[in-house]
Amino acid sequence: MESLIVHPKNQMELNALKGVMKDMGIRYEKFHTRNAKAPQKFEPKTSAKKETKPARNFKDKPKTDL
Repeated sequence: MESLIVHPKNQMELNALKGVMKDMGIRYEKFHTRNAKAPQKFEPKTSAKKETKPARNFKDKPKTDL
């Protein structure tokens, strides 16, 4: 059995290719290359512990534009 790999640029091109292959009686199947070898494991990132900033109190500053 022969195989042919195609890389259509957009959905319209893919639909046209599928239509032509169907008219010619050629069987086709989808092949996913992403994550084909092993499923990707999710590992959460460990971020450095941030220092807490002191709470801001805006009432400390007097208004100057009266």
